[in-house]
Amino acid sequence: MSKNPFDYVKSINHKQYEHDLSGYNPFLTNRCFAMHMDTILLAEELNQYSTLSPYLQYEFYYHSVRKGKRFGYPPKVVEPLHLNLVTEYFQVSKVKALEILNILTEDDISDIIKVTNTGGNQ
Repeated sequence: MSKNPFDYVKSINHKQYEHDLSGYNPFLTNRCFAMHMDTILLAEELNQYSTLSPYLQYEFYYHSVRKGKRFGYPPKVVEPLHLNLVTEYFQVSKVKALEILNILTEDDISDIIKVTNTGGNQ
């Protein structure tokens, strides 16, 4: 019976050996382990040897990764404080707004806030 590809990552993390590798997906497994500081180098190593069989890749991870809980949520990206204000005021993308924010002074930002303030609840 074919399993969910993420069940193999879970079996590696919890050290519960899985004999049936019919649903093993090397790409997704590498991607999951590339998200963690302690396993990113292992994932990069297997990216170099992507032609290995699923059995050998699973064995490599199973015997190389320490037992532990790893959750594959990417970290949140924190945007600078006035990024949305600058994108709306100058009608530019977020990438350009970041460049503009590096140039603007605190006085410039306060002037933009005064100009764009339409009143009401904020």
